[in-house]
Amino acid sequence: MAWGRTDSAGAALWRFGPDSALGSNGLRTRVGDVWGGVALFTDRAEAQAVIDAPAAHLGFMADALQSWHALLQPIAHRGEVNWFGQDEDGPRLAPSADDPGGLIVVLTTAGYDALPPEQLQADMPRRIDFVANVERVRSWYTTLPGTLARGVFNFAPLGTDGMTFSVWKDDVTMMDAAYRSGTHRTQIDRYKTEKTADRTSFTRARLLQTAGAWQGNWNSADLR
Repeated sequence: MAWGRTDSAGAALWRFGPDSALGSNGLRTRVGDVWGGVALFTDRAEAQAVIDAPAAHLGFMADALQSWHALLQPIAHRGEVNWFGQDEDGPRLAPSADDPGGLIVVLTTAGYDALPPEQLQADMPRRIDFVANVERVRSWYTTLPGTLARGVFNFAPLGTDGMTFSVWKDDVTMMDAAYRSGTHRTQIDRYKTEKTADRTSFTRARLLQTAGAWQGNWNSADLR
């Protein structure tokens, strides 16, 4: 998905970065033509304003060839993500007690602790393995009729947990893909037994409203 930078006024948290290919070292190059961002708002009206007029809030929308924007309502969140830093009084992702139903969006994150150079070198095979399997899951998801869109984004600065993003037609399809037999379930089991990442998080959200179009094959009208 291609989003521009949000207006800093209003957003409690903003993360933004590219969806990039793997380099010869097995890690992401962090260079790509497709970028994605996520902004957290404590005020619904401020989030709504961005969806109603994206170009007024996204600084380099004029440079994007195509863009798609979604207003999401989190309904479930678990795990750990380092987006919020160490400030215990800072923003947190708080799921809504109300579930409006409809299309479901899944955001997952994964991250690693900072290590001194010699320990980092020894830990690189684990990290490269995780990245490779994220790509395997993404490729597998493209074969499933229930997924409408997907992306993998690395945020700045370096060390910020990356995010996967996917849109699903319904809860049952998403749950089957995530937890029943298949590529993703295999990696969940590996994470539990092998600790393939230092931390992960999983967030489900309802898609309330969209603006724009993506890849010429679906747009906001298709997601009603």
